Amino acid sequence: MAAMMLPTAAPFFVAYGRSSRRAGPTATVVAIYVAVWATFGVAAYLVMSRVMLPSGLWVAAGAVLVAAFYALAPWSRRGRAQCREMCREAAGDPISSGLTYAANCIACSAGVMVAVVILGMSNVAVMATAAAVVLLLKWPSDQHASLDR
Repeated sequence: MAAMMLPTAAPFFVAYGRSSRRAGPTATVVAIYVAVWATFGVAAYLVMSRVMLPSGLWVAAGAVLVAAFYALAPWSRRGRAQCREMCREAAGDPISSGLTYAANCIACSAGVMVAVVILGMSNVAVMATAAAVVLLLKWPSDQHASLDR
């Protein structure tokens, strides 16, 4: 999970690095972000190893629909807006910044993560597609601004 989410967080890390102008705080922000997502990934793996989820076309379609509907939910939109804002104004305490950014990313992409867990966390195509979807959701552009209103 951490490796999949890292590319979508790169703009924040670069902005934070420019703002702090020191490697130590930036490394702390990155480490906290990776730790949060690694914890999320381990938790998802533990759930998957204990629970046998049904499979099939209808289940896959349902997972994709859940992800799509969640992308329109207020929590997801708020998470995306906060992620974009933090990329523009990346500053502050590295611990709280790392935790806040990770929490916003989770809020932004929870639907996609549920779909990844159902469709297969070990499937490289699923992970690559999910990473691309999250990147598109978080991409700061005028085209996406209308979705956040």
